[in-house]
Amino acid sequence: MFTEVFYQFYPESNRQFPPVNISSFQQSLTAYQSLLEQGRAIINGLLGSEERMRRLMDAAQRSADEEVDQIIRETGVTKTVETAYNPTGVTFTLREEGCCTLMMNLRWGF
Repeated sequence: MFTEVFYQFYPESNRQFPPVNISSFQQSLTAYQSLLEQGRAIINGLLGSEERMRRLMDAAQRSADEEVDQIIRETGVTKTVETAYNPTGVTFTLREEGCCTLMMNLRWGF
């Protein structure tokens, strides 16, 4: 019923949109692809080393932010990674300025 009322007041023939331009969207997709590669580096770097996983969780429990950042850099990631953690998990955030954000929420406790 709402759809019928909407079209009574705003007929489709009166809607005007600019021509579609995919350049910004294409740039965002390309940038996001790069963020995904960086995210993959973090995941693979942690999965490849149980010792690194333990060090990360231990440093997070002690709120040793600089140590956490160093451990993340050891994974091979080249972008700045914002890391937030609590007793149940960790969140890694990577940003491409003016474009997109990759946020990875990973659980590590109950």
